[in-house]
Amino acid sequence: MVRALQADRAVSPDSKPSASLRATLYDATGRDKQVDLEPSLAKSLGTRQLLWVDADSRDASVIDELKRLLELPAETAKLLEADDTTPHLLRYPERVHLRLVAMQPNDSGASEKASDVASASIDIIVAPNLVVTVHDGSIHAFEAFQDNVRGDSSLGALDAADFLTILVDSILAVYRELVEGVERRIDALDEVALRATGGAAFLAQVVGLRRRVALLRRALAPHAWVFAPLARPDFELEGVGKPWPGVVDRLDRAIDAVGNARELLIGAFDVYMARSAQRTNDVMKALTVLSAILLPAVLIGGVMGMNFKIAFFDDPNNFWVAIGAMVGLAVVVVGVTRWRGWI
Repeated sequence: MVRALQADRAVSPDSKPSASLRATLYDATGRDKQVDLEPSLAKSLGTRQLLWVDADSRDASVIDELKRLLELPAETAKLLEADDTTPHLLRYPERVHLRLVAMQPNDSGASEKASDVASASIDIIVAPNLVVTVHDGSIHAFEAFQDNVRGDSSLGALDAADFLTILVDSILAVYRELVEGVERRIDALDEVALRATGGAAFLAQVVGLRRRVALLRRALAPHAWVFAPLARPDFELEGVGKPWPGVVDRLDRAIDAVGNARELLIGAFDVYMARSAQRTNDVMKALTVLSAILLPAVLIGGVMGMNFKIAFFDDPNNFWVAIGAMVGLAVVVVGVTRWRGWI
């Protein structure tokens, strides 16, 4: 994580920063550090400096502080307070305002329940040498990005649009991690499907994974309308730069990965149904063969049990003749079925 360097801080006595605000200054010619926000800080940034202001709360007090420190318009402040989960893109002459929806695990992400992942709306405001992110609570993607930065970096040399691309790609990376978790669960389900055991538990896992896949797709798909303008030639502001067009391809691959996970899940279910049908056929075949073996004995027993006075019943030794006929016919039936390959 980018280390918080407490040196060289300049704090105004009448404007203490909120605990929900964190400002990181990336300086390509100096040291990366966390700084305290001041109304003049954003205006004093150099060409090789980039300021990232991250707010982990949408409380009115936090938004008002951002509005005062960064001179945000009232319209932007109002949008930041609304925790809407619909992605959108707003372009102004001097800035760009995006709202994205991030998915992140509530726990380790190893379970297949849809409730183990949660959505979080993220507002990203991009202006010359300045990137502002606003959200509620911690964002797994941002934490992972910060964990990958060690010591001083050259991020200050990037345009704000380039830094936007890094944040967006970090958000998409979490989607891919969640999809990979689903695929690992599907691989485990394939083993269960081959055994065709635990029917109720298997179906419960399939339904849980299907809900998770549907949740990921519903969250990802609307971003296509937001990301498409990023790759257009006209999407470039003076001092902000142009986002990397490849981020649109990253989104497409993430959506394709979700669709592929859905196909894998359907395939696991098909394997389970085929294996269950095969087991049912095996059981029915065994029962049919057993019935065929016993049928001659039942027929002979029924005929011999008829209440007729014939000479055959006068000899007790004929009982063993009937038993022998039953066994002989059963052996013939077994032999024929094995010869035909039925058993």
